[in-house]
Amino acid sequence: MRYNLFVGLLTLPLLGCGSDPADNADATTTGATTSTGSAGTGGAGGESPGCTQAAAPDVTDVSGTWAYRAIGSQLTQAQGLPPFQTRIVSVMLITQQQNGDAISLQGTYCDHYTEDPDAIVHAVIPDSFREALAPVTREGTFAASEGGLRYKLGPLHEVIGAALGDPAQDELPTDPEDARVVDQDEDGHPGMTVQLQGLIDGSVYVAERARTELDGVAVATDRIEGRLGFVSEQSVLETDPPNLKATMAASRTYPDPEACNSTFVMVRTPDDADCAWIIERADTLFQ
Repeated sequence: MRYNLFVGLLTLPLLGCGSDPADNADATTTGATTSTGSAGTGGAGGESPGCTQAAAPDVTDVSGTWAYRAIGSQLTQAQGLPPFQTRIVSVMLITQQQNGDAISLQGTYCDHYTEDPDAIVHAVIPDSFREALAPVTREGTFAASEGGLRYKLGPLHEVIGAALGDPAQDELPTDPEDARVVDQDEDGHPGMTVQLQGLIDGSVYVAERARTELDGVAVATDRIEGRLGFVSEQSVLETDPPNLKATMAASRTYPDPEACNSTFVMVRTPDDADCAWIIERADTLFQ
């Protein structure tokens, strides 16, 4: 599985969505930690009539099996180069139940990658990285709001490569000897492994936290669309060769100022659909 990503970024948010206005300050890379601000202005909870379709009035229940794709957009400023856009894409299989206005769901990662045509270094994500991502359980609402029923999932904090007592507040470990570091992809290295090929070759071992949130509408019985933002924080534990750690610290990441560049889409699938079914049809399923 191959991803285009500039060496300084290496920020691979998991579900790729959600933030609140307080997270909208400019984000920078400090030391060996990369922080990514919320996508657009106002976070996922803000209204965005310019890029959100009208709700279909006859859709009142969103229970069932769904294919999910989230795209989070951010800008990267590498040392000596102009900023460029990176799109972080997550694809999941979701089983969803609705009880009144309340929604509960379980999701399994099918794919996770970046789209970055301007990158000059390739990050190769081993299958073991994606396979180590834990299933997601979360809750939300499908309830009346201005303009019709709105689909909302509240904040979720996902941490990879570390075990934190408080996933939302605890600092990520920066020392590979920290007892909280977990070799989650079980490859013998701390945290999760990202491999680099191209202008720079090597491996990067990271811990990461992603905060996600969704806000959208059902535009048809079989389709939900909406806004998303994301906040992602990444700590580089080790690199091979060691000098890659300093190279990564020289880049900065920023929220994309165009809110409509960060979106999610859910498409209803047959009840027996699996990840293989979704990936086979992904090129057309989410169009």
